[in-house]
Amino acid sequence: MKNFIPYLKLHTNKLILCIVFMFLFALVSTFSLSLLSPFLHAIFYENSFPLSNDFLATFNKWFLQGSKVQAFIKLQIILISAFLLKGIFRYLHQYLGVSIEENVMKKIRDDTYSHLHTLSLDYFQQTQSGMLVSRMTNDISMVKGAMKDGVFNFLKYLLLTLAYLGFALYLNWRLLLVSIITFPVLGWLLNKLAKKLREKSDKVQEDMAKITSNIGESIVGIKIVKAFATEKFEINKFCKTTYNYLKSAIRFERVGLIGIPASELVITIGVCILLSYGGYQIFVANTLSADRFLIFLACAISMMQSLNQLPKANVYLQRGVQAMARVKRILDTKPTVQEIAHPIPFKSFEKEILFNKIHFSYIPSQEVISGVTFCIKKGENIALVGPSGAGKSTLTDLLSRFYDTTQGSIEIDGVNIREISFDDLHSLMGLVTQEPILFDDTVFNNIAYGASDIQPDVVYQAAELANANKFIERLPQKYDSLVGERGVSLSGGERQRIAIARAFCKNPDILIFDEATSHLDPESESKVHSAMEKLLEGRTAIVIAHRLSTVRDRDRIIVIDQGKIVEEGTHNELLENNGLYNKLVKISLS
Repeated sequence: MKNFIPYLKLHTNKLILCIVFMFLFALVSTFSLSLLSPFLHAIFYENSFPLSNDFLATFNKWFLQGSKVQAFIKLQIILISAFLLKGIFRYLHQYLGVSIEENVMKKIRDDTYSHLHTLSLDYFQQTQSGMLVSRMTNDISMVKGAMKDGVFNFLKYLLLTLAYLGFALYLNWRLLLVSIITFPVLGWLLNKLAKKLREKSDKVQEDMAKITSNIGESIVGIKIVKAFATEKFEINKFCKTTYNYLKSAIRFERVGLIGIPASELVITIGVCILLSYGGYQIFVANTLSADRFLIFLACAISMMQSLNQLPKANVYLQRGVQAMARVKRILDTKPTVQEIAHPIPFKSFEKEILFNKIHFSYIPSQEVISGVTFCIKKGENIALVGPSGAGKSTLTDLLSRFYDTTQGSIEIDGVNIREISFDDLHSLMGLVTQEPILFDDTVFNNIAYGASDIQPDVVYQAAELANANKFIERLPQKYDSLVGERGVSLSGGERQRIAIARAFCKNPDILIFDEATSHLDPESESKVHSAMEKLLEGRTAIVIAHRLSTVRDRDRIIVIDQGKIVEEGTHNELLENNGLYNKLVKISLS
């Protein structure tokens, strides 16, 4: 529950007002029960006035003055007024509750989504995307249920119970003592169920996260599934996952459903004891009037009904508490790569990039980069080549500060990149990856991504330079055509040229091409290569590639193997060395 409090505090005034209207609703509900007494007197007693002078007796005397017709008219007026007030107070507290609930949900969603964007790349590599989607959807939906059907219903029924309890105390404290003997048993039952529900809720949500993850993986990898004819395997795996969820969900609901009949049984036993003692006071001891006993009985039954709703509210509350705890675990995760408190302003790249004795490991004691040192001058194009897993992409990830070095430093114009803000650092760089990332938006917006208030002519020019304009003009809505999720409506070469056009739009000082042509057919590669060369003119660039056509014209080639620089030079110089580069070239030509 403590995880809800910071969000509820943001709406303290609304929450107080909501509770006030709940309290007024409870008071009017309790007052309406007192109308039973004058009603019974008007029907069954002739000119009968109570002897006592308490509130109920005074109210009855006023009510019964005059004829029975007048009494019934008064009853109807007060009854309509009472239920009108009940309706108003009910509407107001429910409206305020909905307003608080929706505002809290928006804040939780916004905070979670915003926090995810602050986390480092390693978090997403270690966490299933399906689990994150489940937290953002299923868990936050359960938090909403906890707010609506848990917190607010719990408060409402608690206030109703207290109001009925106070009225019952006023009517007859002895009867009240008899009726509340069920409270400790009911409290113990609620506490026991709450503990069980928290345990079961975690298992339900973990199994739902697995279902979400399974669906996401199958959709993304549907081509491979069909190519390997593993549909039955994937279906069986999914059915097994949903079966595990089914068992968890049934166990959770089984525990929750026990609460209502168990509490009803406890309450019914209490009512039976109350009837027995009330009958004794009326017929044997003559210390209680029949109308007061009936009012007390109505009050006690109403109180028991409110108490009976508490286990149901508790189910939603406990489910939401556990869901919020899971969301809170995301919010409490700290990024491994963090910006310093007072970064150095850095707006342009003027001289060089220095990798100075770099060491890095994803897992402690297993170094991926070992003591790498090299320098890139402004305007220089270098290529990083080497076997798969040699550490080429890791070096560019370190330059982008997706990870931090374990030893050594990377400097731009003599400034350690750890002292530069993320915004300033990333504004210097443009990235074109092996698998271009496009968003489910228009071609125009994908090219202009990240550039605010960009002029259309700039986008068109970027597409022209990237050799993308011709195929874009052939699309149904041209630049307003939707590319589909992950650019599914475009070919690999077309997606890559959109990504290069995006880099043209950004016009960065430093370009990183990470295997940008590795998955393309010869015709597409030729068009992408031509676009790359235009983009590389006069820029500082790091090109990672296996293909000879991509690296041979670079100013310098650095050969990486097992996290170390083993060769460095131009294409011709490295061929003469007859080393690893020469071997890689021969493999690529064979």
